[in-house]
Amino acid sequence: MKKDKITVADIAKKAGVSPATVSRVLRHRELVKSETIQQVENAMSALGCLLEKGTIAAATEQPLIILNVPELDNVFYLKVIDGALVSAKAHGYRLLINDSPLDRSSIYSFINLLKQVHAAGVILLNHVSKEQLDMIHSVVPLVQCSEYNEHADYPYVSIDDYSAATSAAEYIVSCNCNKIAMINGPMSFKYAVKRQEGFLDTLRKKDISVRPDWIVSLPEVNYQMAYSAVCRLLNNEIRPNAFFVISDVFAAAVIRAAKRFDLRIPEDIIVVGFDNLDISIMTCPTITTVNQPSFQLGYSACELLLDSINHPDMFPKSLILDTELIIRESSAKI
Repeated sequence: MKKDKITVADIAKKAGVSPATVSRVLRHRELVKSETIQQVENAMSALGCLLEKGTIAAATEQPLIILNVPELDNVFYLKVIDGALVSAKAHGYRLLINDSPLDRSSIYSFINLLKQVHAAGVILLNHVSKEQLDMIHSVVPLVQCSEYNEHADYPYVSIDDYSAATSAAEYIVSCNCNKIAMINGPMSFKYAVKRQEGFLDTLRKKDISVRPDWIVSLPEVNYQMAYSAVCRLLNNEIRPNAFFVISDVFAAAVIRAAKRFDLRIPEDIIVVGFDNLDISIMTCPTITTVNQPSFQLGYSACELLLDSINHPDMFPKSLILDTELIIRESSAKI
């Protein structure tokens, strides 16, 4: 009988490492040496297997789509993956999640991966240079998702980050706040740049100045980093009375920091987040947030990619999905 499931033990034997090492590569790769990660990934490729929702499965019969994501710790990406997975399964494809940055040092390994697993196409959630997009497209069809390069003529599914941030900033100002801070993500990503531009442009139009040290850019979406940054701002004699943050994870950090300084939300500080993650209704108070259709982003990106795969002579149109500001307790008494 044909074996359609590849086990951790199979990969360990092929890679010449222990099953525990394989598990660490799959779940906590930051704890493993890069040479060992490559060793395990080479073994997986040789066995023709992939990681799908924690299951290692053979990928010998169904065509394979690779979804490249900056990190798996960001909950937002998990919903995007779910959307892409639903679309892929509906069309008889499998999805391989590749969580790594794409830059000059990694692009050739990524190209080799595409060739080794005979990928049918790629969905990219990383910010990728035009040169690297050209390299990927020379091997397989691609679609950019959420993050996209404005200077490259490749299809994408995303939101209007500038407009979404503008709506959030206008709402904050309407709440009679004039000392507004922003906790942003890494400026190497389009979403961070556009949301900051929308936020600052709105405040300028309202004649509201922003202290430079109240615009904080963090290297990743990390709760502890955000908590430390907010505590630093609240520990000053002059402190913000509102926060616009680019993730609900950051908004939760603001709520915790406010309690540490005996500040009330929304009476003393209002908070507006982004993404409408599940955590936004789990906190006390609940979080006012910009709803980003994460599942639909992944689903639509996969559908767009499949159109490119099945109709290579047709260039698919890019999509911009709508966002919505959802008002909850962190900015208003409800």
